[in-house]
Amino acid sequence: MTDDRSLRVKIVRQLARKKVVGSHKKQVDTVKNWCATSDQGRAEKLIREMISDPDAPLEGYGGSRGNVRLTSIDAAKEYIVGHGGELPWGLRDD
Repeated sequence: MTDDRSLRVKIVRQLARKKVVGSHKKQVDTVKNWCATSDQGRAEKLIREMISDPDAPLEGYGGSRGNVRLTSIDAAKEYIVGHGGELPWGLRDD
């Protein structure tokens, strides 16, 4: 089982890698399915928490809050690095 901090970073990292920003969105169910089966319930809870957290780079999108996207790629990069994660290849500056 992954701890909450690592799971949050994994979620943001995957969304950043897939460039889910702007009009591109993903359903919460799709995002939670990127995690291990044993972590999916917690992942959904953490996604919902991050949507309402102004410091997290995640926002609900559309009429229902069943869709999510990143607030920006730069915000996602800051969040990933700030929480001890590694940036995906496509987002590294080196």
